[in-house]
Amino acid sequence: MAWSVLAWRLRGGERQYWRIVNATADRYVDLQVDGQPLEIVALDGIPIAYRDPAHPTRTENHFLVPPAGRLEAIVTGPNSGARATLRSLCVDTGPEGDANPAMVLADIISAMPVTASLPKGTDDASAPDHPDHKVVDLQAAEQTEPDLVGTFTEDKRGFYINGQLYKADLGPMHVAHVGTYEHWRIVNATRELHPMHIHQVHFLAFAENQRPVADPVWLETVNVPVGGSVDVVMDFTDPVIRGMSLFHCHLLNHEDKGMMAKIPFE
Repeated sequence: MAWSVLAWRLRGGERQYWRIVNATADRYVDLQVDGQPLEIVALDGIPIAYRDPAHPTRTENHFLVPPAGRLEAIVTGPNSGARATLRSLCVDTGPEGDANPAMVLADIISAMPVTASLPKGTDDASAPDHPDHKVVDLQAAEQTEPDLVGTFTEDKRGFYINGQLYKADLGPMHVAHVGTYEHWRIVNATRELHPMHIHQVHFLAFAENQRPVADPVWLETVNVPVGGSVDVVMDFTDPVIRGMSLFHCHLLNHEDKGMMAKIPFE
């Protein structure tokens, strides 16, 4: 796969809002800006504030974005005259996973620092307040037994969910009822990473390897660790969702070779 390195201008001290989409077929990116933290405001298009309005951002030195994942963050420019890069760190995709080496994605070129003399509209403006968000108590759903356990396996013939290879004429694996929340557990019984994705809806990833995570977030794609699991609460409450949906591994080769299943919304 060929990659080109971009050059991006960012004045010293300037704060820019970046939206980064991992639109690759099979590559993870562990994003890092040299010497600057990422002030993350949204993941997969869903603001952090939807989960915790009192803490609308989270600060990370680097952040793993799987295929189909999206990250929105505020980045501060390096000191004037300094050089930095936006890079992806090396990602260990497991003993049977594909190589995922480190790479430089963009050179960040620092120019003059931000000063009060800059023309109106170019200085750092305060972000608008988030509207009020209704925080949904999902504790009851989290504590129930899973409504669906989806186990990812693979062999030389293909990639499976619950022992099934996807086929267009295969029936649904599970029926989701519009207006409800469901607890799903995705189990990775393979020796490589798998990013699980579902169409039309989002979910709260609240546990990994059946242990609560420190900062649950709403996502549309979640990384399932090698030999481990993730627990999520699927949000089927939006009345506009209809018809046949799919959930699958978002590594294109795995999806095309069977790691996908139908989920009708009724």
